[in-house]
Amino acid sequence: MPQQPVPRHDGKVLLVADQGLQSGEHLTPQQVDRKVEDFYEGIGGEPFFHALATRFYELVAEDPVLVPLFVVDDWAEHSARLARHFVRIYGANDLTAAWDPRLHQAHSHFLIGRDHRVRWLELIARAGRDIGAPEPQFGEFLTIMKVASGEMMAASRGAALARGERFHWDGTRG
Repeated sequence: MPQQPVPRHDGKVLLVADQGLQSGEHLTPQQVDRKVEDFYEGIGGEPFFHALATRFYELVAEDPVLVPLFVVDDWAEHSARLARHFVRIYGANDLTAAWDPRLHQAHSHFLIGRDHRVRWLELIARAGRDIGAPEPQFGEFLTIMKVASGEMMAASRGAALARGERFHWDGTRG
């Protein structure tokens, strides 16, 4: 089971990537494709990602840390969009979806702080547990989400800098 974020003595949360990501440089393109296909089938495919996204946004809709980030509270649309994103990446084996400009633009209108990132990770992990996500695939998925959430935080910070905003390392305004 993947580790949960570890609280430190100062109340901040340390993110740990568990066993980390392993290099796939030794794999052929065909082996990589097979790993992605095996992962997608093992985690439950499109039905799994729809169930995960639905449960996740049920949690977000009631969360005081994340709900203020959403201008429109159409949770069904947010859920459908997130599920399509995951299905595109894993089901269609299209990693370019991770760098879709619309994805980054959607996260550039607000400053994602550490508290937002930690809460997002907590809720995606809880959503997975709530729907009985299979292991070890879900643990692998959470490790990838730790990396992806860091990238979204960086995209939001870059946009904030471009707008002339100042902030501290933890994302609080400065």
